Amino acid sequence: MEEKRAVLKENVSMIARSYHGVLLDELRAKTYAQKTPTLDFSTRLNPKGNVFQCQNDILDLHDLMHASGDHICQYPDNRYLEFRNAAAGFIGKGLTHSNIIPGSGTCEIIRLVLGCTLEKGDIVLVPFPSPPEYIRNSILFGARVIPLPPHELLLAEDTVLSCARVILLSNPGNPGGRLISKKELRLFAQRCAENRTLLIVDESCIELSDPSQTLAGHVFDNDFIVVVRSIAHAFAIPGLAAAYGIASEKLAQLLDNVRFPWSIGAHSDVLCTAVLNMEGGTNSRYLEESRELIRSQRNYMIKRIGRIHGFSPQSSDANYLLVDLKDLFMDARTLTENLALKGFLIRDCSAFFQAEKQFVRIGLHLQEDGDSLLKAIGEVLTETSKEGARERLEVTIETAATGDASASRGTCQYYPCHFEEQDCTFCFCPFYACEDVRTGGKWIVASSGNKVWSCENCTYIHQSRLSRQILDILMEEGDTEDNIKKAWDLIIKPLL
Repeated sequence: MEEKRAVLKENVSMIARSYHGVLLDELRAKTYAQKTPTLDFSTRLNPKGNVFQCQNDILDLHDLMHASGDHICQYPDNRYLEFRNAAAGFIGKGLTHSNIIPGSGTCEIIRLVLGCTLEKGDIVLVPFPSPPEYIRNSILFGARVIPLPPHELLLAEDTVLSCARVILLSNPGNPGGRLISKKELRLFAQRCAENRTLLIVDESCIELSDPSQTLAGHVFDNDFIVVVRSIAHAFAIPGLAAAYGIASEKLAQLLDNVRFPWSIGAHSDVLCTAVLNMEGGTNSRYLEESRELIRSQRNYMIKRIGRIHGFSPQSSDANYLLVDLKDLFMDARTLTENLALKGFLIRDCSAFFQAEKQFVRIGLHLQEDGDSLLKAIGEVLTETSKEGARERLEVTIETAATGDASASRGTCQYYPCHFEEQDCTFCFCPFYACEDVRTGGKWIVASSGNKVWSCENCTYIHQSRLSRQILDILMEEGDTEDNIKKAWDLIIKPLL
């Protein structure tokens, strides 16, 4: 029997839905239902704020909207000459509108280039980790994606480069934020050209890092480079759909011929052209002040986040930080969801790391907002610690019921947390947080800025005789909460 032809290409079924930011539909619905005001640290937008608010003395949003409103009843001029001239002038480097490919966003530009390049079975090299959109779009066109560590990719032998049809990377890296120097990337681009391998460099946030390191000035005599630039990130205007690619005149003309027509609407065209025409280009007062703010807040947040146990912020040259959670007692997905329910959005980076739930990305904000996030992280850790302690208490009681109430010290990295030869039946105190200073406990200010109850100077539950008496009561029939109160009243309270 002849097999029925599928409606869509097989590759389409291999691609999962794209989620921008952090929230899956279910969690987003729950967050919105609670009507919780949100602070979004999941994006890579300029923390200074949108350019129309910061530069309202030279960019009058009302006037620009009025001007663009005159064009909404007609198709845009598909050449987008004013926009392309503005983009070329913004970058400088001797570029003209003939080097600019307009589009509605960086994803559209990248998909355009991949669609014009890839055939089934082609190889695409990307650094690991990379944005999931790179892999998704490559697979859509039938390519095989091979991730390599960034240093291995840049030092790859010619035999490796020649096997690849496309190399796609971001600079600064996403989600890591490290910037590759122009010198190093220019040499790599030359090697790619020699091996006839197209290099796509996504420079979405380079204006917020160091725009002098752009590869845009090296496209003139190289038909194997496409640089992609975002307007949304640099100017904090994600609601305007406009971006652009930069290439040699020959390559730009070919890509411009086949791009989606009229993809930039009237409002985005007029407003983004005005933004790109701001005096100073990549060194405008707005962007200079933005980079200074980012440097300051990056240093501040790295220090503050690094003091939280289980959080390891990585070095960054950008307006966002990658944080390793491998020593935290919860994974990236759990942390992200718990913070979202409090109104704080961070980026779960599992999709960047092939589903490994160990990393989150945190975009930089003003210091006041950053402090609010740190406080929320402290609250999440405290609340989750209590829940975890209760679960472990139940395990302790169940274990004791089987006749084995011993606790191993050999596998605990924190032993001794109070004193040598302590009893470890209760790793987590069943009475936490008792808030009774007579026990030796006290309130302290944690690295997150929150006040937490410290049991460092309380040793009662680690004394073998008391520990056995407490456990005997907790194992009695009845509600666990009632038994905890009974153990406190009969055993601990008389000692205070």
